[in-house]
Amino acid sequence: MRPREPRPRRLVRPARSGRALVAVVLASAVGQLVLLVAAGSPAASAQTCPDDQWNAEFHPGTDLGGDPAGQRCDAAIDFDWSANGPGVTGIGTTGYSVRWTRQFTLAAGSYTASVTGDDGVRVLIDGQSVTDGWGDHGPQTFTGTRTLAAGAHTVVVEYYQNAGGAMVEFDLTGGPGEPSGPGPDCAAGEWAGSYFPNRTLSGTGVPRCSASVDYAWGDDGPGLAGIGADNFSARWTRTATFAAGTLAFTVTADDGIRVYLDDQPIIDRWRDQGPTTYTASTAVTAGSHDVRVEYYEHSGGATARVGYTLTPAAACNGLQWSAQYFGNVTLAGTPTPVRCETGLHHDYGDGGPNVSGIGTDAFSARWTRVDRFAAGPITITATADDGVRVYVDGTRVIDGWNDQGPTTFTATPTVTAGTHTIVTEYYERAGGAQIRVDYTGGGDPGPVPPPPPGGCTADCGGSWQTLSYPMSVRSVHASVLRTGNVLLVAGSGNDLSAFDAHTFKSTVWNPNTGQFKDVPITDDLFCSGHVQLPDGRILLAGGTAAYSTATANYKGLAKSYVFDPVADTYTATNDLPGGGHWYPSLTALGDGNVLAVGGLDQNAAGSVATEMFDSSRQSWLPAAQVPQTFFFWGLYPELKLMTDGRLFYGGVHTFGNAPTAAGSNIYDPATATVNDVPGLRDVNLRDQGASVLLPPAQAGRVLTLGGGNGDAGADAIATTDLIDLRQPDPHWQPGPDLPAAKMYISAVILPDGKVLETGGGRHLRSDPVHEASIYDPVANRFTPVPPDPQDRTYHSQAFLLPDGSVVALGNNPLDGSFSQTISVYRPWYMSRQRPAITQAADTFGYGSRQALTVDGDIGRVTLLRPASVTHQADPNQRSVDLPVSTGSQGGRISVDVPDNPNLLPPGYYMMFAQNTAGVPSVARWVRVG
Repeated sequence: MRPREPRPRRLVRPARSGRALVAVVLASAVGQLVLLVAAGSPAASAQTCPDDQWNAEFHPGTDLGGDPAGQRCDAAIDFDWSANGPGVTGIGTTGYSVRWTRQFTLAAGSYTASVTGDDGVRVLIDGQSVTDGWGDHGPQTFTGTRTLAAGAHTVVVEYYQNAGGAMVEFDLTGGPGEPSGPGPDCAAGEWAGSYFPNRTLSGTGVPRCSASVDYAWGDDGPGLAGIGADNFSARWTRTATFAAGTLAFTVTADDGIRVYLDDQPIIDRWRDQGPTTYTASTAVTAGSHDVRVEYYEHSGGATARVGYTLTPAAACNGLQWSAQYFGNVTLAGTPTPVRCETGLHHDYGDGGPNVSGIGTDAFSARWTRVDRFAAGPITITATADDGVRVYVDGTRVIDGWNDQGPTTFTATPTVTAGTHTIVTEYYERAGGAQIRVDYTGGGDPGPVPPPPPGGCTADCGGSWQTLSYPMSVRSVHASVLRTGNVLLVAGSGNDLSAFDAHTFKSTVWNPNTGQFKDVPITDDLFCSGHVQLPDGRILLAGGTAAYSTATANYKGLAKSYVFDPVADTYTATNDLPGGGHWYPSLTALGDGNVLAVGGLDQNAAGSVATEMFDSSRQSWLPAAQVPQTFFFWGLYPELKLMTDGRLFYGGVHTFGNAPTAAGSNIYDPATATVNDVPGLRDVNLRDQGASVLLPPAQAGRVLTLGGGNGDAGADAIATTDLIDLRQPDPHWQPGPDLPAAKMYISAVILPDGKVLETGGGRHLRSDPVHEASIYDPVANRFTPVPPDPQDRTYHSQAFLLPDGSVVALGNNPLDGSFSQTISVYRPWYMSRQRPAITQAADTFGYGSRQALTVDGDIGRVTLLRPASVTHQADPNQRSVDLPVSTGSQGGRISVDVPDNPNLLPPGYYMMFAQNTAGVPSVARWVRVG
């Protein structure tokens, strides 16, 4: 711990659990009291103090040993001596201890002692320990609760200071309840006041309603019968409705005042004082909250003024923290305008947060995040330099509110299923600055939506058609664009002569007109990876730097481009910092960034680089800024985004054996950790099988289908395996066999909630299998449908169009030929009368409720991510249900958009509405995020 510097007095006592009731009520009628201490408690003192004050004994040394060097009476235990001493003769600035003793006459009830100290503190009531924080530490709060009988009780607070800063505060709260009962019945928005002819809020109060608490009585009183100008107290309460944000209180009092929010103390300055102003702030959730103010006037002038202002939290999504910064170390005053921050991982060093008005030192911040959890324990980890506190639903679970170098704290609270609010508070005093907070268990997708309505009962097979015209390129990569067109990329198209001639092709196909618009490219994007960005453009990365030779394998390209679907142009980004990637996989993350792994590097070796494309900067991040696993994921590994931000590898890849022994893994990109997932069968026979996140994505179920091993020449397999990623320890279970054993399988999610599997072959680039079927996730069954009449093996693709049809392309057998035929599958629903979405917003915000105008009796609405597929693999394919919150009435419905971007990564989606007979509409394009 670095030496602590003098700090300003804290204006807020740390929140205590439980209900904070009226402070201690004194009932002694004796003017002076000589303290008599029971046997077993500290030695009695001859010092005589008034009955409402503490007898304080100051000892040289930290063990309270020997006779005290000095004694005095203290009205309260609330001292911040910082680097100074208590001002007692014989007591220095370090290496001393203090014992405070006081007798209270209390009503029967439960009482909570709260003591904060830097360094050691402990509390005894009637000689029995209540709470013990006897050790060297920065400011820490300790609480303990005891049930006490009515009568006199001796309370002892002991404290020692070793070195560094020095402070101690004590409070005793509780009792049988509020003795005055409820306040008056006032109009909504008014304060319900009760005034008492004493300073202890005891007895029956005199009621009065008021629009505000803003009194400067001076030498007069409140003007109520039985309430004088001195020696009175008051309690005001009101219920107010707030939006989520930060509530800042400002109070001025002469004499004592306390402020509570939902029974949690916010300001506690219960003392005789001239007019003094205090400020404090606290995070609030959206909804109704109870505000309570307590005040007493001893003598002289009387003032009680209370005000508060709300700074609403930013409308952040489920991955973001709503951040507010303060130009002091106490979270006091009005914060800077809120902003949304993705990830709470700030290593400021000697810099600051780059917020206007906030320097590099002497600032504080509060971050608030609402997340959904499954029931059970979660783990919260916080690392800070200097102080940090973390709350779950207002309960403090981490308290490291100290000047300190980087220190890590953990907590494991248990939460119920549903949404919870996580609040992190932090301050930086001087020197280095760091704050990092992570937790497990978040990102729960919530209830699984009901099964799709209706469904086909007759004439369900659908039909295939081979179009009369071929593709204009040897397409290996297909991306459905938000315009409804399709980007087909060949690069050199697995043609060495084209590579040598630097003839690299791509085209934009309009399925409605059959027209192609060729768009040449500078580099060979054959065997690149690609994905849709949040703005609807297509990111392509990697490719072919060199073809294989008799002595060397293919070499990966480090180039990267972004394709604009409106202008039909490519724009180069910076190169991949980790070098070349041939056969990389690109996965869109919930924050809009893109992770890339796998493939062969520029030296024809397996690439172990993890790459991250920052969508906000439109560039690949330097390798040093991306947590590295140094793990080889193989070629085109299908990594699927989970709702908690981790990635799931379901075993499917291209060529040879599995890249991991287990064949299936969960990978955390934030920590660069990879864990095995057990139970996947035939792990080395999943080469160019298929893996699909089953609809709806909220269910978290993945199906892996078939595969083979082209390098080993093994026969393809028909096995499928299923896994439920919502389980605490997910593991694979056998699924139903495919109707035919095959590799080179394409699996396409349909808008009716089912999955088409098509294409395939039994061996490496040979023995095509003409079989197709529909998988029903609810029934867990494959139903055969007519097969594609064309061979679809190596370098084939299949994808969904906005009208609900499925396109299949490509075939590149061992003889080097390439099929440029186009097959179209028309599912059963395309021969039915279809509903329609006639009106909807163009953009859907996370957590929003959206109104749709529809034609038809709608029972289900879904968002399907447009395909970006190569080698039968599309790791980003998903279908997300939008719960229908209002039934179809007069052609209008409302749907709820999930607030978790890990479930629904930002970008453009095809929105389908399905009627109660199970027939889906034609898609309407919407942008999410």
